[in-house]
Amino acid sequence: MKSRFPIHIRVMAIAMLIAMFHYVAGYRLMYSVGIIFAKEAAKECLNEKNNNIKKITFTASEYASLKWSDENKEFSLDNEMYDVANIQKTGSSYIITVYCDDNETGWVTSLHSFEKELFHPDQSSKGAKATEDIMSSLQKEYTTTAEFKINIYTSTQQSDTVAVFLDGHSQQVIDSIWHPPASC
Repeated sequence: MKSRFPIHIRVMAIAMLIAMFHYVAGYRLMYSVGIIFAKEAAKECLNEKNNNIKKITFTASEYASLKWSDENKEFSLDNEMYDVANIQKTGSSYIITVYCDDNETGWVTSLHSFEKELFHPDQSSKGAKATEDIMSSLQKEYTTTAEFKINIYTSTQQSDTVAVFLDGHSQQVIDSIWHPPASC
């Protein structure tokens, strides 16, 4: 069975699909892999009794309010990730021996700042632009206001060039816009 579309169009469609997937979910996949590797490295450092191991004392209410990512194994405190080596309860307080996981903290911080920049750009800061602003800038920069050419490929693979001449504003609507014929 022969495909309706030539190979170069199919290859471009696949490339665009991969690019769209990476834009929507690929960054999360890459950061997740980085976090997994950081967790594995932290487990090795816990076994070696690395110099990043320290003891933190919490009251019962502070201990209850910890943000656990893995119950009694890993938590975050003040935007820092900690891996638990040991938990001791003494009276009304908890003494937790932890490994300060700076590598994982860096990955998590990078992920959150990337998502914030990607989906909620700060409109007040200079230099930060939304995707629409970037595309609009490219269109204004590289599309002349005098003439805009569109190549139309027909089913016979012949290229017809249609030139649109603009006299004024780049968003001006031209009176002679072609419309498809009305169906019977």
